This record gives sequence, C-alpha cells and structure tokens, in this order.
Amino acid sequence: MQFGVGLENYGRHNSFDVICRVALAAEELGYASVWTTDHVIVPKGTPEPYEHILESVVTLAMVSTLTRRVRLGTSVIVLPMRNPVLFAKQIATIDAATGGRMIVGLGVGRHEGEFKNLSANFRNRGRRLDEDITLLRALWSNEIVSFHGQYTQITDSLFAPLPARKEIPIWIGGGGEPAWKRAAMFGDGWHPNGVPLDIFAEGVKYICDRKSSRPFTFAPRFSINMNPSVPPTFEQRGVLRRRLSGTDDDIRVALREYARAGAEHIPLFFPMDDLSIALKQMERFRRDIAPEFVS
Repeated sequence: MQFGVGLENYGRHNSFDVICRVALAAEELGYASVWTTDHVIVPKGTPEPYEHILESVVTLAMVSTLTRRVRLGTSVIVLPMRNPVLFAKQIATIDAATGGRMIVGLGVGRHEGEFKNLSANFRNRGRRLDEDITLLRALWSNEIVSFHGQYTQITDSLFAPLPARKEIPIWIGGGGEPAWKRAAMFGDGWHPNGVPLDIFAEGVKYICDRKSSRPFTFAPRFSINMNPSVPPTFEQRGVLRRRLSGTDDDIRVALREYARAGAEHIPLFFPMDDLSIALKQMERFRRDIAPEFVS
C-alpha cells in the first residue's frame, strides 16, 4: 500500500506557503503522492470551505517545481465544467516537465450553480465525462489528433509535446454505482472520498467483475485526525463519510480492513487548520503507522 497527502488548497486558513511546506514535508517523509481538490467559482452560501480555493492544476504546477519524487494528483477535477482540450494540455505539460508524475482524478461534480457560473451543462455531465476521458487518451497518445465525439470535434490537429507517458493514470471519483461503472469501463483506478468499508468492498467487487485487464488502482481518500477524541465518521452534504481517527491502534485496524477489501493507495487529508499539528501528525503517521502497510 502507498499513502499520499492532501494539500488542502481550500479554506481561508490555507496559503501558497502552507501548501509548499506540506508538499515538501510529504516528499521528505516518504509519502508517495500529493493531491489538490477542484472548485472554481461556487455560489455564495455553499456550505463547504470552497469559497476560498486555489486553482487545482496551477497549484500542482507550482508544487512540481519544489519536489522531485512525489506523484502529483487531482482529487478530483470536475472535468465536465472545464474545457477538456485545455485541461489535457495543462496535464500533459506538467507530466512532461516532471518526467511522468501526474495522476488524474476525475469526477462529474455536484454543484449545478458552479456549472452555470462556468457556462457548462450540468445535466449531461456524466455523458460528457465519459467522452472526455476518451478524448484525453487520444490527445495524450498522438501528436496529430482527430476526434469526432458528441461534444468535441477535432480534425488533423497538432497536440505537442506529449506527456512523458502516453498512459497518464485516470482515477474515477465518486462512491456509488455510476462511479463504479465508469471506473470499470474507462478508468485506471477508483478514487472515492471517505467511503464506508462495506460500500468500498462492494465497489471493489463490482469493478473487479467488470474491468478490463489493464492495470488498476483502488485508492480511497480519507480525512485523518490522530486525535483520539475526534469521531470516526462525519456528515458532509447529507452523506456519512468515514474518517481515520482515534488511537494509533484504531487507525491501524481501519487501514487493515480497507487493505483487505482492496485499498492500494490512500491519500490522507490531515487537519490543516493548524499547520504545526498537521506536520506533526504527518510525521507520526509515517513513523508509527505506515511501515506496517507500505510495500
């Protein structure tokens, strides 16, 4: 198993300085990856900390210049509200510059108002994402591209330079059956957020029964707080999510359960509202808990 660190590029407590310090600590401590989250312009009153957010891809580009080893991931980009060709170029540029360190997490999104703010269609976002994944792979594979889809048409056009790898991993976000189906059909990984163990195990089985033989990674993302007084679950937008919390033994037990269910790479989002606590917990987790699981 591998572990990553969420850079938490959202919330007014955060800044470029905080993100840089966390990314450097993740690299120095031996974590496998660092991750940013995606929102652009949410409606006022959105009950989440995304009213103040640093753009996901630009933030990773900045972090890429400070690090040399860690993988760089998006958790997750809401691609149906973006221009997919421009996004493909941004990711290809970072991947080429870093020698192939990108992991692309993608999702359909859930904020209709944000889609409207970006002149994007909320209603067709699932179909759009399916096509866009195929488009990304076409753009990343050939310098001369033709693509004729329902939403994007390209004829004999140049897309260069290509990424360092023609197969940048695409991990599909979402915790329910539509995400399982999309991951099995189009993805290189499944990347749900705080999914309970029974749902995770069910999703792993569903995907394994249907996916192709291409390499695939099960990579659930979790909030983590190594304070024993913090509860192991929390509600977000009406959905009950799992948090890794409690004593070190509590966290080990939870990780063993997810590992048995199929988890292979887990991005961890530490409590970044206090940077000193976050850095101490990152060090403690890597020293006291990770060695049992890291292969």
